Amino acid sequence: MRAWPLHACFVIILMGSLAVRERTTDVFAESGSLEPAVLRVAHLYGLAFRERTTITDTDVPALVFDAPGCSRPVLVVSLLATFDQEPVVRSAHRQRAVLRYVYIERSWDRPRRLAVLAERMKYAVLAAFGLTRYVPSGYLLLVELPSSCSAATAIDWRDVWDRDYLLKAAGARTEAMK
Repeated sequence: MRAWPLHACFVIILMGSLAVRERTTDVFAESGSLEPAVLRVAHLYGLAFRERTTITDTDVPALVFDAPGCSRPVLVVSLLATFDQEPVVRSAHRQRAVLRYVYIERSWDRPRRLAVLAERMKYAVLAAFGLTRYVPSGYLLLVELPSSCSAATAIDWRDVWDRDYLLKAAGARTEAMK
C-alpha cells in the first residue's frame, strides 16, 4: 500500500480540525460575560437599566431593569447551565413573579437540565461547522418578570448569544472604557 493516500487523509483531518477550532473560538472570553449583550438587548426592547445587584444572601450577580408599564422591576441573572446556582436564586425570588429560563431560542418556566444540555450540544455542533450565528455558552438567563408585565415578556433574548451581537457589545464596552 502506498503511503501518500494515508498522509493526504491525515493532512485533511488536521486542516479540518484546525478550521473547526478556529471557528469555535469563545466569543465570551473576548467579551468577558453575557452582561454587555444583556444590557444591549434590554435597552433595545425599552427596558431601563436600574442597577447591578446580587441575589439576597448570595454572591450571584443580577441586573435590574425598569420596564415601561410594569409596577415592579425585571431581574436578569446569568446562571451556569449546570443549574448549580439555581436553588439559591429560586429561593430568593419574589412572590407573584414569573420565572423564565432562557437559552438561545428556547425558554422554560422551570429548570430543565436535559433540555439545556441538548440545546448546548446542538449549538456546539452547529457552531463547529459554521451553521449557526449563535455561540454555545455555559450560561443561560434566568429572567424574573412581574406577573402582568407584557413589555418584558415580549423580549427576544436570542441576540445575547449571537456571535456578531456579542462582538458589537464587547466593542461598545471597550469604547465606553476609553
